[in-house]
Amino acid sequence: SNAGKLLAVKDPRGAGYPESFNKNGSHDLTRVARFESYRGFLFGSLNHDVLPLREHLGEAAKIIDMIVDQSPEGLEVLRGSSTYVYDGNWKLQTENGADGYHVTAV
Repeated sequence: SNAGKLLAVKDPRGAGYPESFNKNGSHDLTRVARFESYRGFLFGSLNHDVLPLREHLGEAAKIIDMIVDQSPEGLEVLRGSSTYVYDGNWKLQTENGADGYHVTAV
């Protein structure tokens, strides 16, 4: 559903969901209370009572600016994927790739 209503879950009988699961829409998506964008990056908050995005970003906006300003055309999202083999604990690699200085930029 485009309204955020949970329509189904995989294997509802065998996955161990309690009888009370998703009663009265308890697991439906919540509408984003506040949504703003900055330089092509999208930010959403479930809380209405938050600072305006630019104020919240503060000095972090400079990092976004540096990333976007690497190209005269600004931010461009490219199709495709980047794959490689990592011979180690997957959790370490996932954490390593989630930090801000491993953002892929062209």
